[in-house]
Amino acid sequence: MEVARLRQWGIRLAGLLGPYALLLGARLLIDSDWAPPRLVFSLLVYLGFAALLNRWASVGIVTGLEGFLTHANWSKESLTGETLVARDVLEVSQGASLSSYLGWEMAAFAALFVIALAIGVWKRPRFSWKRLALGLLLPAMLGLRLADAGPAGKAVNTVLSDVFKTHYLSYNFNENAKQNGIFAHLYFTAESIKLPKRGPHDFYATAAASVDPAPALAPEPDVALILCEACFSTADDRFRTPIAKLAERGFTQSRVVSPVYGGGTSEAEFELLAGLSSQVLPGVDYQNFGPDYRDGAESLISHFKAAGYHTAGIHNFYGSFWKRDTVYRHFGFDEQHFIETMDWHTRTWPSDALLYQRALDVYAHLPAKQKSFMFLVTVMTHGAYRSSDEGETDYRNRLGAAVDEMQRFVTALEKRAKKRKRPVTIIVVGDHKPSLTSVFARKGIFDRSYFRTTGTSNGDFRFAFKLTPAQYRVRGEVPVFIKASGKSAVDPAAMAARVAERPMFCLSSEVARLANGKDRFWPTLAGICERGPDALSRHGKAEWQQVFPLPLYAERLF
Repeated sequence: MEVARLRQWGIRLAGLLGPYALLLGARLLIDSDWAPPRLVFSLLVYLGFAALLNRWASVGIVTGLEGFLTHANWSKESLTGETLVARDVLEVSQGASLSSYLGWEMAAFAALFVIALAIGVWKRPRFSWKRLALGLLLPAMLGLRLADAGPAGKAVNTVLSDVFKTHYLSYNFNENAKQNGIFAHLYFTAESIKLPKRGPHDFYATAAASVDPAPALAPEPDVALILCEACFSTADDRFRTPIAKLAERGFTQSRVVSPVYGGGTSEAEFELLAGLSSQVLPGVDYQNFGPDYRDGAESLISHFKAAGYHTAGIHNFYGSFWKRDTVYRHFGFDEQHFIETMDWHTRTWPSDALLYQRALDVYAHLPAKQKSFMFLVTVMTHGAYRSSDEGETDYRNRLGAAVDEMQRFVTALEKRAKKRKRPVTIIVVGDHKPSLTSVFARKGIFDRSYFRTTGTSNGDFRFAFKLTPAQYRVRGEVPVFIKASGKSAVDPAAMAARVAERPMFCLSSEVARLANGKDRFWPTLAGICERGPDALSRHGKAEWQQVFPLPLYAERLF
């Protein structure tokens, strides 16, 4: 009797746990990787199918689907260098293109999927509310992600990151797919499924365009706009760093509000070059939408090109990083240069000296009367910062070396501009604060109300899911330094005052004023930036979409 009862329990247990064990074993057919992100999302997809279909057949459905998509991703990556994204799968025109990557492995997994699906429908169980509730977990998560659901969405991301070690590598889709698996990768990239579409909007009707696009500058100056990696300093002594020395070298100092903290340079870069908020489109704009920008997209680059400038985008790291090579091409730079063509032989982040030398070479090869706009993105001070004081000493040392290289560049550029009898305006802006959160908390830049968790190390500090507009502004504040040399009407003090404590895109409107043009976008943006800092202390898609409607993005970029 006991033996029969044990056998019965064993059969019931096998029936209950068997599909999960089979799901684990099936990973041998896919990629032989049992990392938490893969297991979690395979389970979530399984629960979705098992909510309505046979549980054992659902294992075959998930295995067939994941295997098919994994091999499609590998094939696309080997052929194009790009990964699959959710838009490839969910849009009909994109999904049809998957057939171009079809190999025998994909055909086998597709057959498994179809057969298992047929069996799952044929042998489907009676309806169960419990199974349905479990099956709706992934759709609910996806809904929160697509809706950009504020604190709820952030809570889901925190659980995925902290509990299941599923970290969204938004800066590199190839690494994201490799580390997290195809299901998690598609979940994360679902935010970019829909491109903005053109249509009527009230951007030009509602903005107070009271500032002319450019003063009567004669001649228009050469411009060097430097986006400085993690360059930060307070105006007081709480966290004064070597970058503040620029104020002693003829630069006028101000501060703007970066849309990002501790990383995400390309979002700050997007605001500078596009003059639009980076918070309206979902995710990281460069990464999600870079390949979709049209050639000749309307930007700060097109504005300067229309004014007769030669334009160059230069960065001393890989062009594929944040897809800059793709974005720069669509934005229309006359030249773009990345570390692949520079003399880099160290194992550290590349020296900014490489960046500045390339910029000087580009400038030297221009005809004497050719106006120049150069956009330079540094990388020497990129994190992580490693020293016993939570990285502060390492950061200060590297920033000091970077500022020395910058000052040498400024001196050389001014000398060459003078020889060419050209005025030159140099603008330096930090892309975001460095990831030294515990240091900032200790020095009083952030107080306890900014965080939901605190501790002793940088990693212990987690920002609250919802900050006040004033707190977002403090978190994002970065320094700006402006200097004008030669005979021009540029007024650095006036520029600094107009951008003070305003979003990064307001600096873009000021840079646009340096060149005459007919694009009405820039004077309209300047009018928006006339509003006080408090009126511009917004955060999130819903807030900024009231200022920058989606059709405007389609009109200018896509």
